[in-house]
Amino acid sequence: MIDSFEVMLDKVLDSSRFPTGTLREAGRYAVLGGGKRVRPQLLMSVSTLSGAPLEPALIPACAIEMIHTYSLIHDDLPCMDDDDVRRGKPSLHKAFSEAEALLTGNFLLTYAFELLSAAPSLSAQQRLELIQTISYRIGAWGMLGGQELDLRWEPLHATEELLRDVHRRKTGALIQACVECGLIIGQPKGALQLKKLGVLLGDLFQILDDLQDPDDLIQGRPTLLAFGGAEKAQKTAENLYRQIKALSKPWAGSSLEKLISYWNPALKKNRKIDMP
Repeated sequence: MIDSFEVMLDKVLDSSRFPTGTLREAGRYAVLGGGKRVRPQLLMSVSTLSGAPLEPALIPACAIEMIHTYSLIHDDLPCMDDDDVRRGKPSLHKAFSEAEALLTGNFLLTYAFELLSAAPSLSAQQRLELIQTISYRIGAWGMLGGQELDLRWEPLHATEELLRDVHRRKTGALIQACVECGLIIGQPKGALQLKKLGVLLGDLFQILDDLQDPDDLIQGRPTLLAFGGAEKAQKTAENLYRQIKALSKPWAGSSLEKLISYWNPALKKNRKIDMP
């Protein structure tokens, strides 16, 4: 599954597809530069749960990875989180320029929708539903809205309810989109159960990220560690994982179950993890 995805990702970002210039070079640098590919794997795993072929999910999975990468590029910019390193190498605005990083993020976002609009082996209705679903999940009510809340975060006036809203929009919305897109493509049974699974996976993913990066607490950024510390966050993560495992029982032995094991808090408790 992941090998087929990587081949397709490299193909759709082949330099021959684009005009000579920085966009194609910077795009390949950012997208093909590592990461666990958790989001595209989630989409593909859901889409194939009922035995549907993998091929129709490959282009949408590539689009999801491009959108995720666009968000990381912009998030790293000095005007946002100002991070100089991403996935063990210089962030895009350090390897290139800030302006080129901004344009490359925009390029990846728009190219993702270009790919979705012509995704093979899918009906026109499925393509439309994919575009609508992803647009909503990364827009004002999803990822972008969550990023805005993150920028306006005031620790002194923060509540756990507000924190949950920030995290479910900034981080969880794209993870939910992966599950929803997998449902659109492969149409497996248990749609409501899988959608609930997507929400919980987004919650768990963010808590694990908080546990990995305690510096966010020092910097006054949105983190569950501000509400009870690491011990409470760890217990919350373990409880979420138990719920997720229970929800995923109908798909025991599937690629989805194997992917979920990556989120096991018990395996991550005493070691730093590479959250993609």
